Amino acid sequence: HRQLQAILEGCQEEEGPMSFDEVSEIAERSSGKKFASKQASDKSGELFLWLFVREQGLVLEEGVVIEIGDQSIDILVLRFGLQVRVWRDFLGDGVEFQSKEKHWAHISWPAKGELKAESVRYALLDKVVVGIKAGKQLFKTSGVLPRPGSLVGKDIVTYDGVYAPEDV
Repeated sequence: HRQLQAILEGCQEEEGPMSFDEVSEIAERSSGKKFASKQASDKSGELFLWLFVREQGLVLEEGVVIEIGDQSIDILVLRFGLQVRVWRDFLGDGVEFQSKEKHWAHISWPAKGELKAESVRYALLDKVVVGIKAGKQLFKTSGVLPRPGSLVGKDIVTYDGVYAPEDV
């Protein structure tokens, strides 16, 4: 109460045990340690995720389309808090990719073996199933959009339960 009263009255008769510069230095050091701790925690989580995905090979997860570019689609995987980019060049042989003014993308898979030709139109905020792969570099991940017909019989965990293949 003495400090509040002194501030309100504009009186600064009592000097504190430390100068302003000393308090500033301690606060700066404390902020630096807090920032470094947060960075270490974030990198630890990223490393764990990268190792988990590397061990699994390909992890199928539900995501949301958050950006559509001329050459790629960005998907946010809510369960991992991860943004993955699916590049046009890595969709597979014969797969066609068209995008329109960053509003939608149309992907067509050709007939292959017993699988018939399929097409999907993706728009912003669409729910999708994305495959996450660990990159060769530490912490790097990439995404793939599986062919819709290839998901038959696979259970993909979602927030609403299990993703039925007919929902894809």
